[in-house]
Formats: sequence, structure tokens, C-alpha cells
Amino acid sequence: MPNNPNLLSIRKASEYLDIDKKALGNYVKEGQEIPRQLVGRITKIDKADLDTWKSYFDGTTVILDQDSYYKALRFSLKKFYSGAPRANFATSTQREAGKYLSDHIMGYLGELAFQKFMADKFDVQLRLDDNVDGLVRSQDIVAVSRRRGVENQPAFKISVKTSKMKNVWLIVGKNEVDLQDRRSDYYTFVRVDLPPDHIVRLIRSHPSVEEIHQIIPPEETATKTQICGFVEVGSFSGPTTSIGSQSISPSYVKKSGELRRDWSFIAENL
Repeated sequence: MPNNPNLLSIRKASEYLDIDKKALGNYVKEGQEIPRQLVGRITKIDKADLDTWKSYFDGTTVILDQDSYYKALRFSLKKFYSGAPRANFATSTQREAGKYLSDHIMGYLGELAFQKFMADKFDVQLRLDDNVDGLVRSQDIVAVSRRRGVENQPAFKISVKTSKMKNVWLIVGKNEVDLQDRRSDYYTFVRVDLPPDHIVRLIRSHPSVEEIHQIIPPEETATKTQICGFVEVGSFSGPTTSIGSQSISPSYVKKSGELRRDWSFIAENL
């Protein structure tokens, strides 16, 4: 059987899309965001399906500037020093400052990305919950504005969940869904592309470490994010204690490929 030039392997598809091979493999095999077929034992993807996926990916990609990163940093520092709980997600292990700040910077960047996405695509202005008192709230959006100077309470509760760019699982802790006062109506999944050393890069401009400029890369001037999709609270799978071969604390989950993408619903009804 002759080879079909429109069917690409994961490697060829990653080159075609100019994205990381491992991330694309996750999107295809685990997240099921793109249809695939097996040719023998090799996963193949049709170029047309890649083009469709890339169109959505590009259309939901939000680039945040450096000011957004510093805003997320300030928020995370305030929260760290406010006495807010520092336990790891769904565990009792206490996070040290670096891990805590990194997690919260990424989380807040996800919220800023969603805020910018709704403003740029739908002209809907969102006000985020900037409270740092450590209380767990059931929503990240505290006000919605469709007319300049007029804010309204959101019509439903929405929570923004953030993960690394390569990840495909929207994971919400069991108590966040089961407990009425912590439950949101909808959960949005945002991927954030941050270098693992993003906090270290902050010290590069400090005069006392000028001699190590050649070791530490410069700070990122922009952060790439992608607004993957959203899910209604009653549509999760679980609770489960594993995703694939990875063990997790009891959580409700949804694959990225199973998320809703009709963003006009959020824009018109929030």
C-alpha cells in the first residue's frame, strides 16, 4: 500500500506544526484533542485534522507581556506572606517559597490569560478575585462588564485551572466539587508556557549577581498561554485516584480533548 503523504507520524506532525514532539504526543494520545489512526503500530495524523486543531490552538493562544508576569509575581508574594496555607494541591505537604511562588505565578497567569482572552475576543471585561487572605473561594471572577463603567455579578461561578503547556488533564480536587461552598459551575482549563527557571531569571538584573549574567538566561519578555476549553461541573469523570499511570489524590478529571470550546456561551451568559 503506497504511503499517504497527508498522514503524518507524531514526529513529522510536530515538525509540520512547529511544536514540541512530546507535547503533541500528549495532545494526541492522552488528551485526544486530535483524531489519530494506527498504520501498523505507528500513530498517524491527517494533515487536515492538524490544520483544524492548529486553527483552534492559534485562535485561543494569548500572549501575556512582562508586566503581566510581574503582576502575577506581586500577587503570589503577597499571598505567600499573608499567612495563606502553603500545602501542596490536595496534600498536607508544605511547599517552600520557590515552589509556592512558581505554582501561584502560573495559576495567576492563567487567570490573566482568560481575562485577556474574553476582553480581546468578546469585548467582555472580567474583574479577578485578587484577595490574598488564603480562603478557598468557588470562583475566580468577581465582576463582569459589557459596558464601560457598568459591572455586574457573574451569572454563574467560574474557576480557572492552570497547568503546563504539555499537559492535557483538567484536574479538580474532590472537595472542590463535592463541597457546595467551594463548587464552581464551570471550570476553565488554561495552559501556560513558563521556563522552569523563570523565578531564577528574576535575579539576573540584581547588581550583586552581575558576574553571572552569562549563566542565567534573560527574563522572558512574553509568556505564551492557551485557553484550552471548559467543562460544566456535572460533566467531570471521577472521582479518581489516577490518570493514566500517574497516581493523584481523589479528584474529578476531564481530558483536554473532551472540553467544551463554545466560548460564546461563556461570553454571552457569564
